[in-house]
Amino acid sequence: SPRVELDRLILDVAPRANNDSPIAVDFIAVKDADLVELLAAIPARQWFAEREQYQRDYRELMSIWSLELVPGQFMESDDFPLGGEAAAGLLVFAGYNTPGVHRLRLGEQHKVWLRFESRDMRLLGDDQR
Repeated sequence: SPRVELDRLILDVAPRANNDSPIAVDFIAVKDADLVELLAAIPARQWFAEREQYQRDYRELMSIWSLELVPGQFMESDDFPLGGEAAAGLLVFAGYNTPGVHRLRLGEQHKVWLRFESRDMRLLGDDQR
């Protein structure tokens, strides 16, 4: 079965991001393709509001890694907690205070660099710093 190939993660938070407030971030390795599609259609605000219910309903079909980032933080890791998990898809949700979807669907990358800007996050290429 497919697995999360991600083994290198960079999380780069802009100074004063999210109106100078912490950002809740959830990475979700989803084992079922239909559930990936369901979750990929909801905004982060809905995910965080209903996360506990999703966990109860689909406990066996997802693994979640949650963390909180603060403005100005830079985190680099070669040990992604969900690396190697069986998964049909990998999603990341960011709990911004501003309107927007604030969700990314990550592919089969081995390295991911996420930049958390003032109002949204974006995926950077390997050559950007």
